[in-house]
Amino acid sequence: AGLPDYRGMEILSPMVRGSCLPLRLCCLQYGAGLVYSGVTIDRSILECVRVENAEFGCVDYINREEGKVIYSTCAQERERLIFQLGTCDAGLATRAALHVCRDVRGIDINMGCTAPFSTSGGMGAELLEKPEVVADILKSLRRELPAETALSCKIRMLPTVAQTCDFMQLCERSGANAVAVHMRTPAEDRNKGQPAHWDAAAQLCSAVNIPVIANGDFLSRSHIAEFWERLGASTCGENAAAPAALMVARGALWNPSIFSRQEQVPFDDVVRNYIRTAARVNNIFFNTKWALREMVSQNEQKPASLNFAGLQGAALRRFRNKVDNLPNMSECCKLFGVDHDTSAYPHKAFAIDYGRRLLPASAAVP
Repeated sequence: AGLPDYRGMEILSPMVRGSCLPLRLCCLQYGAGLVYSGVTIDRSILECVRVENAEFGCVDYINREEGKVIYSTCAQERERLIFQLGTCDAGLATRAALHVCRDVRGIDINMGCTAPFSTSGGMGAELLEKPEVVADILKSLRRELPAETALSCKIRMLPTVAQTCDFMQLCERSGANAVAVHMRTPAEDRNKGQPAHWDAAAQLCSAVNIPVIANGDFLSRSHIAEFWERLGASTCGENAAAPAALMVARGALWNPSIFSRQEQVPFDDVVRNYIRTAARVNNIFFNTKWALREMVSQNEQKPASLNFAGLQGAALRRFRNKVDNLPNMSECCKLFGVDHDTSAYPHKAFAIDYGRRLLPASAAVP
């Protein structure tokens, strides 16, 4: 299929816990051009056995010791899926990427995560201060991966725009086919109301010849339209001084149909579609419940239309409390009004250790 043509794409951002298989599939259904998985650490995926799961039509990467599905995908997303890898070592990164590349369109290196699990190991945003390590990782991956496997990285802005441009140029020289930029620095916190630096987008895009994917504060269709208006373009990919594509995080977690450019999809239908998709692909219930809590959460930045069943105030709080206390998929479907036949699913479906029953005897650890 060759490398993706990023021009004009709206892309699901990698989110820990958020960008799992059901959300990715829903986003593709509503119009996303590509979907990124949440970051997986190199050693974590290397400890997994690849299993073709005929019961759900998925490919599962299962931890040998715990029997837990660490990563799951399916043929439906194969040509539009980017696997995000957490790493700080070229050798481990290359082994991990080769382990999964048959099931994905591309590999992305996380260079922007500020969570301690990432930075404490020298990964994520720590790589912004280690250009020689970044160059080593990208060069090794580009040399060893199949030519048709896209290679990209997702970064944050450095303290100055000039430093950010220099870093992007390093990524380009080292073999990256695209770079996504979260337009905040590692020190800036969206939860403290610090906005993304949309005004830096044109300068960043002019610094490199590879596609640039802009990320930060795209919470609704109106935010996306406002971004392009500020850049003097009607859509992405129009000129070299504008991003080739946009990447959406929280806006897609709250509402996967944010990618629908034609018409607004009723929010109740979106939520129920997510639940049906999660059941179809055997998503771990703990994760499904977490995503639903995000969809029905109260947040002043969420569009007002994102209220399930029109609930507001005390009624919404009571409903959210019920979501918090859901024990299993069956009760979840009952609460949201989704048909569900428990007898149609195999033993341990949606359980965290479901994968143990799929491990070949030679791979399982006693």
